[in-house]
Amino acid sequence: MQRPAHSTAHSVAVDRLIFLVCYLLYWTAMFIVARAIFLAYEHHATAQLGIGTAFFVFAHGVRMDLSAAAYATIVPALFVVMGRVVPPRLVRGAIATYTYALIIVVALFTAGDLGIYDAWGVRLDATPLVYLRTPVEAFASVESGPVLLCATVALVFALVCALAYRRYVATRLDGERYQTTAGSILALVAGLLLLIPIRGGLQWTPLNQSSVYFSSNEFANQAALNVPWNVAHSVATENALGRTNPYTQIDAAGAQRMVDSLLADSGATPTGLLRVKRPNVILIIWESLTAKVVAPLGGVAGVTPHLDSLVHDGIFFDHFYASGDRSAKGLVAILSGFPPLPHVQVMNTPARAARLPMLSRDLDSAGYATSFYYGGELAFANIKSYLLDGRFDHLVGESEFPRDERNSKWGAHDQYVLGRLLRDVPGMRRPFFSALFTLSSHEPFEVPMAPVFTGRDESSRFLNSHVYADRSVGAFIRAARAQPWWDSTLVVIVADHGHPLPRIQLPNGTEADARQRIPMLWLGGALARRDTVISRFGAQTDLAPTLLAQLGLPHAQYRWGHDLLTPDGASFAYYSFLDGFGFVDARGSLVYDALARRVTQRSGNAGEPEQRAGLALLRLSFQDYLDKR
Repeated sequence: MQRPAHSTAHSVAVDRLIFLVCYLLYWTAMFIVARAIFLAYEHHATAQLGIGTAFFVFAHGVRMDLSAAAYATIVPALFVVMGRVVPPRLVRGAIATYTYALIIVVALFTAGDLGIYDAWGVRLDATPLVYLRTPVEAFASVESGPVLLCATVALVFALVCALAYRRYVATRLDGERYQTTAGSILALVAGLLLLIPIRGGLQWTPLNQSSVYFSSNEFANQAALNVPWNVAHSVATENALGRTNPYTQIDAAGAQRMVDSLLADSGATPTGLLRVKRPNVILIIWESLTAKVVAPLGGVAGVTPHLDSLVHDGIFFDHFYASGDRSAKGLVAILSGFPPLPHVQVMNTPARAARLPMLSRDLDSAGYATSFYYGGELAFANIKSYLLDGRFDHLVGESEFPRDERNSKWGAHDQYVLGRLLRDVPGMRRPFFSALFTLSSHEPFEVPMAPVFTGRDESSRFLNSHVYADRSVGAFIRAARAQPWWDSTLVVIVADHGHPLPRIQLPNGTEADARQRIPMLWLGGALARRDTVISRFGAQTDLAPTLLAQLGLPHAQYRWGHDLLTPDGASFAYYSFLDGFGFVDARGSLVYDALARRVTQRSGNAGEPEQRAGLALLRLSFQDYLDKR
């Protein structure tokens, strides 16, 4: 007997609605599985959480999973709405094509996140997309991770998702019956209701990362994030952050007073370290030189023996910090004295970067010949446009080295780049300023030497890459000392940023402090003093004003740093990361999450004064970035 028309119409509408509910639950389940994969991969950190905390990772994270699933369901909901006029088989095929494409994207994000977290200590977001402009360098950066394992994870996860969709979800959408008018209206209403899980509920504030943060354990909070949601939110946030300042927790006037007091110039004459008024300056920016590999700072012994011995031959800054966590941020902090910002990189907006002060530009105006040396592709992370704005007279990149010297996946290894600088110096006009950026200690940590630290694990390769970089820098310093220009030259060695590896804790400070702390060493015949330790707290943003003050040159334009050698000057270090900042001074240190609006790490007696100081620096530095249109 034929089913009544109204019964069939009712069945079509209900079936389509059930399909959408199943689709939403399907993606929620797949995202929960992806989180389980992450926790299994990071099993050492997961084991330290305990069963209770691990349960809450899932319990809090499911809110973001549901939001991401709701986003994914919008397109099928629209197809179901259009099923009133679009042939049913076409609707089913379109949804299937969309779903399988989305599965591939989610699988790649899930697998890529594993390597990203190991290298950067944060979940995957929009940051790696910047580096896709230079794919060779981007691939070299991730190659140190377990590429085969991650590829296997992506493949297996994608297959599981595809099979689950075909068996449990696709079968609920028939390709025979047209949608009814009532069914389209019902599907449209259901699609509109997706806005509730998308924004995380009916509360006033929409879902953000802090909505799923629940613990003082940084790993637990990171594990609660949904990676596809995090990537999409990061892309949208970076676009929005070019227009508005979200860091307004402290009022503007109070922030200004705080920053003015922190960075006030006392007018006192800085302690003089030079015996030459205008020495040549060689700035060696050492890739990933974390304090954790420098023995005098409590790091692993035997990694940088040449640097360790040079500490007694120069001026050593032993409470120095990286201002950011990536090379592009470190270069801007070192050369422009501008603090890195959460979610945005100044170097990626050349119009704003061009408005920053720059050490090379100021030294050029003072009569210095300027040059920049790097063994890799200068277009990487927009470095080239930034350097050209800095009026460097001469740029040396990967293409300047013969083929047989380009034996690193990034380009030419450190020994060749340092050797090129050594050969070029005699022909340089005096005085000269030459900046050199090393690359051998970057991922994938493959260097042309027999390993000193046994093992093929990532930590051992990281340590060996610094052994090689240390040998290269040590050989350069030995050869430079024999040159006639050494006596009138200052050499500054500093890292571009710290690194999560090796995973050890330094004697004092928070976990974040250990990741951010780096050495800075001044050497050369131009120094009037030797074997001196400067224990004032400082960061990369302080390098330019400190150096220019020693040269007797104006430095007020570097408003976010201070001269570390001025008597009775401020002693603090400020650094930022993806969602907040760290602040270190003599009282202690703290790490503040700007999304959750709370301190997540603390050491010593750091408290309200350090928190307010960091909030003031964050607000005003971000506003300065916005004003540089």
